[in-house]
Amino acid sequence: MIGILRYNAGNRESVIGALRRFGIPATTVETSGEIARVDGLIFPGAGAAGAAMDDLRTKRLVGPLREFRKPFLGLCLGMQLLLDFSEEGNTECLGIVPGMVKRLPDGVLRPHIGWNRLDTGEYAYFAHGYACFPADPRVVTMSVRHGATICAGLRQGYYFGLQWHPEKSGRTGDRFLQSFASLCK
Repeated sequence: MIGILRYNAGNRESVIGALRRFGIPATTVETSGEIARVDGLIFPGAGAAGAAMDDLRTKRLVGPLREFRKPFLGLCLGMQLLLDFSEEGNTECLGIVPGMVKRLPDGVLRPHIGWNRLDTGEYAYFAHGYACFPADPRVVTMSVRHGATICAGLRQGYYFGLQWHPEKSGRTGDRFLQSFASLCK
């Protein structure tokens, strides 16, 4: 069973809908006990870093998220919160992946919304105004060109992240979610 993290940000319902299209069992989780019982965790994201981290601290989920040792997928804001710090609201994040989240560079159309081609050749749907800058470039699994080269995916151990929204990215997203689900078995 894949858990979909419930907190005061995110696009939880669209992620659950995408998984259900493929018969992938998923449930909403919001306590440390519920998180401990799932086979994998998706950390959806849409919202502001500061408010999201405040909610995670209030719910006492920072520790359980840092200690999760099963497949973990952060989407958009969910990926950004895996890093150490976000310029958005000067927010201390989870600190799982060393690095910073910064506002998209000057000269780049902000926010980055819409379809864009990944360096893998596939197209994905983006909606963000901040981007991840991991300290170790080897954790970057894919990038996108949007006036500048931007980290579009990362992996460190059990933790995966996508800056784009697989639940809104057609076949590209469907394949990614199915692959992630297979890791959770």
